[in-house]
Amino acid sequence: MTSKGLAAIRRLLRRHIVPRAALIAVLLAASAAVVWLSYTGIREREIARLQANADGRLRQLSLLLLAPAERYSYLPNLLANYRILTETLRTPRDPARVRAANTFLRQLNERTGTSLMYLLDLQGTTIAASNYDAADSLMGRNYGFRPYFTNALRDGQARFFAMGVTSRKPGYYLSYLVKDGERTLGVAVIKMDLRLPELADSSAEMLVTDAAGVAFLSSRPDWNYRPIRPLTAAAAAQVRSTRQYEGVLKAPLAPAAGRQLTTGGQIVRLRDDAGTSAAWLVVRRQIADSDWSANLLMPMARVEDIARVAALTAAAGIALLLMLGVLLAQLRSRVRERVRSRRRLERAHRALEVQNNELRLLSEELRRKSITDSLTGMFNRAFFLDAAAAMVGIAKRHGTPLALLLVDADHFKRINDAYGHPAGDAVLQLLATVLTEQTREGDVAARYGGEEFIVALPHTPARAAAELAERIRARVAAYPTPPGMAGLRLTVSIGVAQYRAEEPDIGETIRRADAALYAAKRAGRDCVRVDGVAAPDA
Repeated sequence: MTSKGLAAIRRLLRRHIVPRAALIAVLLAASAAVVWLSYTGIREREIARLQANADGRLRQLSLLLLAPAERYSYLPNLLANYRILTETLRTPRDPARVRAANTFLRQLNERTGTSLMYLLDLQGTTIAASNYDAADSLMGRNYGFRPYFTNALRDGQARFFAMGVTSRKPGYYLSYLVKDGERTLGVAVIKMDLRLPELADSSAEMLVTDAAGVAFLSSRPDWNYRPIRPLTAAAAAQVRSTRQYEGVLKAPLAPAAGRQLTTGGQIVRLRDDAGTSAAWLVVRRQIADSDWSANLLMPMARVEDIARVAALTAAAGIALLLMLGVLLAQLRSRVRERVRSRRRLERAHRALEVQNNELRLLSEELRRKSITDSLTGMFNRAFFLDAAAAMVGIAKRHGTPLALLLVDADHFKRINDAYGHPAGDAVLQLLATVLTEQTREGDVAARYGGEEFIVALPHTPARAAAELAERIRARVAAYPTPPGMAGLRLTVSIGVAQYRAEEPDIGETIRRADAALYAAKRAGRDCVRVDGVAAPDA
């Protein structure tokens, strides 16, 4: 071949073949980059979508998880103020008092539907229990190592979830310090069941973990009592010392820490009891007023499938870039998909706003129901005791008077027997109406139990309270007979007592008002008594 022929071949390579190879290399590199970006972008988008959905569900779970327990939150405080229990703590070696306390705890436990109620002395030993005669009775057993005992001694009250050392059953413990004035007597404890609320979505798993990261409530039974991550040495020592999960603690779900996402979630590989390992997206939310965390776990397999499909779609689209028509169709499709995605996101955002409003309204309704009596609409006993305790603090600090009225419908059982329980309910509602009319803003009137009502009157001495009681008595006596109760003359007896600065709490004042009430009953009813002395006529 001549030199001219070789030169012609070199010019052809430079003009056509070499640029084409470079273009192919650029296209391959660009295609690989687009495929990879499509895979990672779609994967991150799906993770973000799952996280957005998880945030709403975790808010709902956080609100609903402890709602049943809040219904019983007043019980330990109530137990701590029952005289039969405080007397038992003072004389724990008195068999008669212990038997009476055991019977009382059993009856109260059956009425409230809790799992257990018991009383611990200052060493943490059970001296009275609702299951005193059961095979797994708590009587005589020491629980001084439990945080619900030690924290109650330190802080006055405590909450704790653990596996029962004696019963081998898990439960949520609420405790309250029992005191006699400034003297500490022991701790009152209740145990109740705690379960995960049911939320609609079978594709995700739910876990509730404690401060150490141990899952104690799970939508999968085989994940219960397994740390979501390896325990630290301090956490392991704490779990052992409190015997919180004695005999049930299992190996960690994740043998090592997962990949933390910038959006707050975490991707971990979890191993089940069969040894199978799978990737999960974990979204965690702290539960308010506790050291617990609500965890939502969503399988990553679906996300990976969607991301791989997206990558393959991108590769196919790049292959069709040579065809202008297909490219235009692909571009139009992507534009439409973006519009649909934006609309879906807008709909999802609106749905989340509606859900948040519903949860807020539900929370407000639960709060209202927890402090009011459903029949009369007045405050209930638990709210009254909390409010009265605050009033006692104000009276002590400022030296202002505080009086109580204890109001009882006369012959209420006869009314129920003669006219039926609906008539009795109407009488209670009538009394509630009169009390609401006659009391001031700032007074606290509540249904104390049965046919008894109680009124706290801040800044009111006993004499003024007696005058108000007389007005209430007269107003009830003059009230028109309710329909269907012809011949009924409705009257009330009222006991009045004034809080004394030397009394440690409102309980003694209530007792004296109760004694005055029974003095009014003995005096023939339809009258007012102040600490056993008749009040002046109206």
